[in-house]
Amino acid sequence: MLPTFTIFGFEFASYGFIIFVGIFIGSFIAVQHFSKFHEIKKEDVVYAILYGIIGLGIGAKLLYLITNIPFLIENYQVLDLWDTFMKMLKGGFVFYGGLIGGVLGVFIYSKQFKVSFKDLLLILIPIVPLVHGIGRIGCLCAGCCYGMEYHGFGSITFHNSELAPNGVPLFPTQIIEAICLFIIFIVLLVTYKKFLGTYKTLGLYCILYSIVRFTLEFFRGDLIRGIYFSLSTSQWISIGIFIIGIGIFIYEHKKSKEKNINENIQK
Repeated sequence: MLPTFTIFGFEFASYGFIIFVGIFIGSFIAVQHFSKFHEIKKEDVVYAILYGIIGLGIGAKLLYLITNIPFLIENYQVLDLWDTFMKMLKGGFVFYGGLIGGVLGVFIYSKQFKVSFKDLLLILIPIVPLVHGIGRIGCLCAGCCYGMEYHGFGSITFHNSELAPNGVPLFPTQIIEAICLFIIFIVLLVTYKKFLGTYKTLGLYCILYSIVRFTLEFFRGDLIRGIYFSLSTSQWISIGIFIIGIGIFIYEHKKSKEKNINENIQK
């Protein structure tokens, strides 16, 4: 759609710029809004975000490379493996890898500077779908994460993309996922106070996004994404994330029930 744009004679990649904008907006909301519900310094939230960004980049790239291993193995005879590997290093990320890497980055910060990991996690989780949704707009501009060929209502056609097939109507996966992610952000925002002090916000995010991602994977057209037993790598991860989300709610419900019993006994 718009892989690059020019300002004052300087050319910028739309994807990277939009990701930067998303991270800035999300970080601002986390520091100014969600952090006030926790006893934690705002500067710790900022630094934890920086650690998370580093982990996000490493994790997203690493899972992308792992996902492409079957493709490299199947085509090693016709590919220049080193050249292909270098191209993979320059482009391509998998969100779930970034999510895991980002969480690990925040965890490392919490341990290194003795800050509550739970508080940091609960402050940052609500902004993940917001930043991710804005990032999907970047995907639309760049042409990555495109949908399957589709000639119905809402189809999009690329004309100068280096990633998506040009001149072919495609299912608008980026747009639909962005809308779903913004809705998830609103849901987490509205329920945040209700779930305060528990991991239910994390559980709700895991459940909602895993359902969205699992479903949209059926409509993706970028085939080099790892397929195992008819499901993509991201779909298998979505199943695991969904189970984790359900497990969190079961754990929190059990803990709340035990707390009420103990309070009644003390009375």
